[in-house]
Amino acid sequence: MRLKKLVYVVVSVLSLSPLAAQQVVSTHSVSVEIAGLMYAYECPLGNRFSLVARVGTQAGIQYSSYSFLGVSERRWSVALYPTLSVEPRYYYNLSKRYEAGKNTFKNSGGFLSCNVQYYFPPYYRRHVESQGGFVVTPFWGFRRVWYRHLLFELGGGLNLISTDFKSVSVGPAFNVRLGYLF
Repeated sequence: MRLKKLVYVVVSVLSLSPLAAQQVVSTHSVSVEIAGLMYAYECPLGNRFSLVARVGTQAGIQYSSYSFLGVSERRWSVALYPTLSVEPRYYYNLSKRYEAGKNTFKNSGGFLSCNVQYYFPPYYRRHVESQGGFVVTPFWGFRRVWYRHLLFELGGGLNLISTDFKSVSVGPAFNVRLGYLF
């Protein structure tokens, strides 16, 4: 009986300690992004590391303008792609946020990540000739969870895009994600 009480006290003290509160936790979410709808599952890989897997739809939007020998053209290109992605994350400031009394609920903090995404051929397209491909994005961002379920993420990075593994195009990446956590 004394052993049960001792275990109960130790577990209670550890659950109230800063070490327990600054660990990454598992989450499920559905989010609306600037151009897409995604389901995500985040599983912890350690105190500050996690792996986020996403499946959903994203839009590719591009504006092009060129002029050659007096002929100029301007046009918007739009496509909707089914996507799969895997993103290892490192939450670098959970313990500092916790010690400062700030929100760390459901991994609310800053992170560094590298998103690896495969996008399938588009099911809707306008002025796009794409068959799908890979995007690798080193990323910096932050995440906040309010009212136990409302998710907000904001971040930016650098896209490395390849459709054939022979050529790579580089461009900026920016993401705003609003979602609901289960």
